Amino acid sequence: MKIEIKSVTTENIRDCVRLEVSEDQKDFVARNIATIAWAYVDNTFTPYAICHNDVVIGLAAVEYIPDNDPEDKHWIPRFMIGAEFQGKGYGRGAMRALIEMIAKHDDCERIRLSVVPENKGAIAFYNSIGFNMTNETIEDELVMEYFLTDDE
Repeated sequence: MKIEIKSVTTENIRDCVRLEVSEDQKDFVARNIATIAWAYVDNTFTPYAICHNDVVIGLAAVEYIPDNDPEDKHWIPRFMIGAEFQGKGYGRGAMRALIEMIAKHDDCERIRLSVVPENKGAIAFYNSIGFNMTNETIEDELVMEYFLTDDE
């Protein structure tokens, strides 16, 4: 399965915005238009189209905050796969591709994300990828992290 992480462009933005998660996930994930708009005002926040065979199947955002402490520089604040593409392994492939892309930063020792506590499916998914729960919360969400080094 070939998953590509591509910049959001004028060519794919409409496809990105049209995607929605399944009905039972809507309380847990920001709408894609909000994710893309956030990047307009925050230069540390970059949205990406998740593509399979040139079809946009999801949207993610990566946050790189170079002035933060080493453990707190790299985030995946948004991740979604469109409802019609869920359950086919695209999420796992997309998350691995994102991790690979972020890991190319020389200063990357871990990648963090936050998840709504009630979103048990997402927590299980992130655990299966290798993210572990921390004791931290941000804006009432649980923080999980993925270690790229064995230093911790």
